[in-house]
Amino acid sequence: MPDAPQHSTPAETAASLARDPVVTRRRSLALTAVGAGLGLGLLPGRDTRAAAATAAATAAATTKRTVFDVTAYGALGDGHTDDTRAIQAALAAAGAVPGSEVHFPAAPGGCYRTSGVTVPGGVAALTGRSALQDSHAPVVAALTGSVLAPSGTGTASLLTVGVSGDGQVVDANPHGLTVDGLGFLGTAPGGGAVVGMWGATVVDTSDVTFVDCRDLYCGSPGFNGYPSGGDPDGTGGFVRFLSSGTDNWFAVNGRVLSCSSYGAGTFVLADGLSAAHPGGGSTDGRVSGCQVNGHNHAVQLGPALAGAGGWSVVDSHFSSAEGAGHLTYGLAGTPWTLRVEGCYFDLCAGAHIDCHGRGLQAVGNYFRALGGLCAVSFGKELAVAGRDPAALLTGNVLDLDGSTATACFAHFCGFTAAELAAGGGGEFTGNLVHNHGAPMPASWVGPYMDHAGKPVPRIATAQLDLAQASVLSA
Repeated sequence: MPDAPQHSTPAETAASLARDPVVTRRRSLALTAVGAGLGLGLLPGRDTRAAAATAAATAAATTKRTVFDVTAYGALGDGHTDDTRAIQAALAAAGAVPGSEVHFPAAPGGCYRTSGVTVPGGVAALTGRSALQDSHAPVVAALTGSVLAPSGTGTASLLTVGVSGDGQVVDANPHGLTVDGLGFLGTAPGGGAVVGMWGATVVDTSDVTFVDCRDLYCGSPGFNGYPSGGDPDGTGGFVRFLSSGTDNWFAVNGRVLSCSSYGAGTFVLADGLSAAHPGGGSTDGRVSGCQVNGHNHAVQLGPALAGAGGWSVVDSHFSSAEGAGHLTYGLAGTPWTLRVEGCYFDLCAGAHIDCHGRGLQAVGNYFRALGGLCAVSFGKELAVAGRDPAALLTGNVLDLDGSTATACFAHFCGFTAAELAAGGGGEFTGNLVHNHGAPMPASWVGPYMDHAGKPVPRIATAQLDLAQASVLSA
């Protein structure tokens, strides 16, 4: 069984800095023993590469990550005291020990209140455990455990990862950070959502992973039953990735894995940093295995400043009957691709996927209609680039489930059927529409609809293969 992690207190910090934080005495002895074994224990003809791999694994198993417990620096987690200074002190101490971990024990009072803390370079991981109970939401929902929450209504972001280089690479940012198990609560001490607040903001920092984290009411859209206040534009939420430059050292490869959200303005956003430094967006990220409910927007990629291409959204569930939509892509910049695969798109008020960029790949997804006009909407901007929307839609299912508003599976907002045949590009095949055997509603136009509200017939050219989806109805 691996050794339990070591926890450093302020008194121990100076001593820990005095020694090599990577090669401790314990590890040095272990490596010495392994080296002795390599020198004396190898049998003639034995595979030395396998022995070396075993030795490396043994050495790695004896290595201890230095852990800084926020409570050792004075954080109370009593649900009302401002723990900002204590948490920031723990982060600063950990930043001086490269590869270290900052641990948040379960808050005895429900959460650690903060006006916002910043993770410096050197920190490799933030860890804790949190639980989200939302089975009876929005009437009853609770977030417990290792939870960060705003100390007041002026909090902009509970956790900020890195600092901006304003167009310059910041090598000292905590590139490669993992945030594991933390919770982000969006309600102020007196109750009510903090409008526009983000659980986490990643700035000019690459390879940051959020795993098994969750949020409740961050940037809440203020739907019926949610806390008072709200953020109808979705400018707050769970996590945003912001980039001030275009190089791969800025904010690429963000990952949100096996996370849960309830009542977020936006679950995940990727964009440029600011009008002064729009950068190239935060690209090449991944959302996988997530459960997202009660949001206004689930995922927004490049909504305002810069393209956010190269993302994939896979094996996730999205549901928000009042929400504007689940996935918005390509409103700004020139993103090149987005892959959406194996997702369950449940209720929403608008289009499940609102696509304004080229290269959408929607494969093997399930869309439940009810209130929405369509499953996928292609923005009118795509009519001007030639051979747009350059998309692949295949193997998807649209379930009308008794909808009286749904008109089509995919809506081409920038094309007439004739223009699509003459200049469109992509593949739209093997999709299925059904209404549980009931007749199609009066709102139904056809599997594909042009901007004039007319059905798009079968099209087969060298650049475009659009086959009518199978429609199962009475």
